Amino acid sequence: MDRETRTDENTIRENLRKAREKRGMTQSDIADSLDISVTAYQKIESGKTRILNKNFSKCAETLGMSIQELVVGFRPVKDAEATIADMKESYGMRMRVQESGYLQEIQRRDREIERLNGIIKDKDETINTQKLLIGQLMGRFKD
Repeated sequence: MDRETRTDENTIRENLRKAREKRGMTQSDIADSLDISVTAYQKIESGKTRILNKNFSKCAETLGMSIQELVVGFRPVKDAEATIADMKESYGMRMRVQESGYLQEIQRRDREIERLNGIIKDKDETINTQKLLIGQLMGRFKD
């Protein structure tokens, strides 16, 4: 058995163990479903015995997963293009909502700037009026 085959088998055994534990099943539960002894199953999971094809499909079935899922360790995406299109649509929607929020915030700030500019204009007019009055008063005291 070459190193690559051992690695693949190790990966499958590790996926088998993780799936079993994730589902809260014991080695005895799996052994019962395979109609083998717990010791025989322990040897499969530990790598002392190779898993047979008939047992492999039964393991996947017992764990409620596909053989492919058991081999790779996760549920493969069936339609990657549809998934990508869904992700793009979802991302686009979030971007539009975010952009709308930014536009509303910009409008709110523009209104606030306009209001503040109005206050500044009023204050400038008040200052100019006061300067004019001060100038007139100063002129009266000089005469």
